[in-house]
Amino acid sequence: MEHADRIEITFKSGETISYGKGEWDDYAYDGKAVIIKQKGAWIGIYNFTEVFCVELKEH
Repeated sequence: MEHADRIEITFKSGETISYGKGEWDDYAYDGKAVIIKQKGAWIGIYNFTEVFCVELKEH
């Protein structure tokens, strides 16, 4: 996959957070958290102990 349009973070609680096209452009994992970025700014930080999965989706 060259570039995903959407990123979804599903938590162990069952809640899902989704960032769509234009809302994000990068992400990172630093060993403790999943970080969602846009234009270099951190716009979402999620504790990895609470995260069940992170998925990149095209549509």
